[in-house]
Amino acid sequence: QKACRLQPFASQGWLEYSKLEEDCGFMNRVSNILHAGLEYCEYSETLLTRAVKHQEKMGNLSSARGILARLKHVGIDKVWRTVLEGALLEARAGNHHMARRVLKYLMHHVPWYGPLYLEAYKLERDQGHPMDAMLIVERGLTTLPRYGPLWFGAFRLYEEMDVTEGQFH
Repeated sequence: QKACRLQPFASQGWLEYSKLEEDCGFMNRVSNILHAGLEYCEYSETLLTRAVKHQEKMGNLSSARGILARLKHVGIDKVWRTVLEGALLEARAGNHHMARRVLKYLMHHVPWYGPLYLEAYKLERDQGHPMDAMLIVERGLTTLPRYGPLWFGAFRLYEEMDVTEGQFH
């Protein structure tokens, strides 16, 4: 608490303070701390991401979406990790159409981040769209040929397709 008063523009202090309160079970205090921290560190990705995750954990999806909505006019290069967390939140909430749109947007603007393709692939796979999943994996491997988890995703997809078509020997 004292660290936050002495250095209010240092996001790490707010982050650690919120973790401490969460460990003690004071979830409402965590919300207040993160809110206060975001007043000083408006675009701190660690604070933003933690705030979104916390609101989701508390069941306040509208509050989490409100935090994400603030980022609408900020350059994607500054907040893409938080936007990715928003896409994952929408997927977990069952809003697959929105998650798909945000992931597609991120793949266009942050093509160098491998886990992004992995999450998009998993969304399509889990929704029963193996061909769309394969297109995402292929796009990711074209961009990042050394990203191993995508290769394993491709192997799994081809294996599932072979089993489904009865071509697995």
